Amino acid sequence: MTRQEAEYKREPLRAWRQFHSRDIDEARILVAQKFCDHRLQPAGKSRGFGTRHNHVPGHSLSLNYLCYGSAVQIDPGELNDFYLVQMPLSGTAKVANGAAAADSDTRHATVLNPTRATQMTWHADCQMLLLQIDRDALHGLAERAAGLPLSEPVVFDTAAPVGTGPLQGWARQFIACARATDARAGFGHWSAMQQQLIEEQLILGLLTHQQSNIRHLLTPRAPQGSSLQIRRAQDYIHANAAEPLTISAIAAEADCSIRTLQAGFRQHFGLTPVEYLRDLRLDLARYLLLSRPAETPVSSIAYDSGFSHLGRFSQLYRARFGELPSATRAASGYPEESE
Repeated sequence: MTRQEAEYKREPLRAWRQFHSRDIDEARILVAQKFCDHRLQPAGKSRGFGTRHNHVPGHSLSLNYLCYGSAVQIDPGELNDFYLVQMPLSGTAKVANGAAAADSDTRHATVLNPTRATQMTWHADCQMLLLQIDRDALHGLAERAAGLPLSEPVVFDTAAPVGTGPLQGWARQFIACARATDARAGFGHWSAMQQQLIEEQLILGLLTHQQSNIRHLLTPRAPQGSSLQIRRAQDYIHANAAEPLTISAIAAEADCSIRTLQAGFRQHFGLTPVEYLRDLRLDLARYLLLSRPAETPVSSIAYDSGFSHLGRFSQLYRARFGELPSATRAASGYPEESE
């Protein structure tokens, strides 16, 4: 993508300056008012320290520009109430969120998860454009997008490559939103409906394009042209995926015959309703494997996803994802467990 510093020939969101301070303790207190309490200390010589923070609030998210003027170490611990996308406009940073660490520059943003402790070093030349997203708002939209109740928090990969790949377009949209706000045609100037729409597009774009523990759940819903009966059946399956459903119960909920139900699912999904339910349960199991604590047995996750036979579950899981459930857990930093 075009370098972010080329996108801005002047300081972003300057009209919404919160403060400019050369006192590190004052800067920490004032930044904490918009984000959360944290430790802030120089990383090496503090010559040139001068924090500038610009902040534009929305409904469920806010736009921010932040720089410190010299290298600093930042330790907020867990953010608790919000996610934070950090996109350098210039300079570099090193970011650790939980066990994941990433080097960040103009082509590599980072995503901070509220349930993972964060430690960062921003180098002296680092200027960040930040998107702060309310945790509850993101979780609610994630549930609607997945069509499933999500018992565990959404956890994104920390590293977010915005220079290439699926996040490139999303990053341009984020920058365009900030530029429109600078031009008095964005945040604070949209109608309430426009504001909600843009915020949902930014959140949904992040959910869709950034790797996370739920990205594989965001499959398309019933296609345009599908009958009301198929949509009812699909909604019923998603709402009760872990329950002992029968084809008769699904057809009754959809108010159609079993034959009509099977024909409709084959037409729109290329699967029988039972096969669709099986795949959905496997997707749910993968989400739980990526989300539950290390001490949670694989058998418990299988049962919570609607499977009653652990050996069969492992076979089906490997056929769908190319690895055993224990390998998914190991890839997330969990210890391997015999199946």
